[in-house]
Amino acid sequence: MLTSTATARNHGLDFLKGILTFLIVFAHVPFPKPFGLYVAYFGPVSVSVFFMVSGYFSFGASRQKLLRSIKRTLGYLLLADVLYLIKMLVDDGCGLQGLVNFLLNEVFTIDHLLKLPIISQSAICFIAWFLIALLMCYVVKLLMGKGMRILGCIGLLAGVVVSLPPIDTHMDFPVTNPWLWGIPMFTLGELVREHETWILGAVKRPALVGIALLGVVMIILSRYYGTQGWFIGCCVMGPALFLLFVESGMKYNPLCRLGSTYLFFIYIMHPLVSFAYSHFRPHGSVLEPWLRPLIVLVLTIGLAVVYYAFKGMLRPCLGNSRKSLDGNNR
Repeated sequence: MLTSTATARNHGLDFLKGILTFLIVFAHVPFPKPFGLYVAYFGPVSVSVFFMVSGYFSFGASRQKLLRSIKRTLGYLLLADVLYLIKMLVDDGCGLQGLVNFLLNEVFTIDHLLKLPIISQSAICFIAWFLIALLMCYVVKLLMGKGMRILGCIGLLAGVVVSLPPIDTHMDFPVTNPWLWGIPMFTLGELVREHETWILGAVKRPALVGIALLGVVMIILSRYYGTQGWFIGCCVMGPALFLLFVESGMKYNPLCRLGSTYLFFIYIMHPLVSFAYSHFRPHGSVLEPWLRPLIVLVLTIGLAVVYYAFKGMLRPCLGNSRKSLDGNNR
């Protein structure tokens, strides 16, 4: 039997996603080393939680709901690609002909189209790998149902084997691969949803805190003993955090909005905001490397607030327009 969090909006998970959004931004817009390097190591923990949340709420989903999730994720993916193509056209100065050549020679090729479902590598937008991997999770779930769990278990074990030292060259591969990271974490979130009552009854909060701290230690020490410990640490810390917040009973707060409404917008837009900020301030003060990640985060959140406020203002107008069209069509 599922707990109430399975049927109501879980603000604890939204809060956790809001906090982890900071890590995503700071991984792509890093602080100076060595502090920024350690912060970047924790970025994939955020991604593992995002996959788990998607799997958690996809448990028992109907075909129609999965198709809606696929459509929504595909929409975000197309939006990201279009924005980055515009960025190439305007900021990189490649010109229209250069953009056409790029699409023909690097994007619409058999090699690239095969890479998209296999390793989630997009030639257009480097952050699109997550959206591609999430899209793959929904598609596999739609096609295989519970059979997806076999792939999840195999992928997780394969990820441990593949994630070998040295950390500087192989760190990203297990994470940006949907079969080694996305599907296993998605499956884990689904299993938590199915066995939530038993898991939370058997594993108490202090134990979850200890497991999460163990993951933190493994990730920090992985700088010295390689990628495998880092990969396992992420796989330990992410689920522990997920379980800590899934039954937190947290009330709604602004960070919940950050993790629920603004998450995809911030994920897509923060590199573009970083590019724009670097363009206008190519030479900053001595404190600039420390301030830049924080400024990019604040600017991106501010942009999200403006966008959704404007969208909220337009919604009633669009609704009235649809009613008028419906009336005219009758």
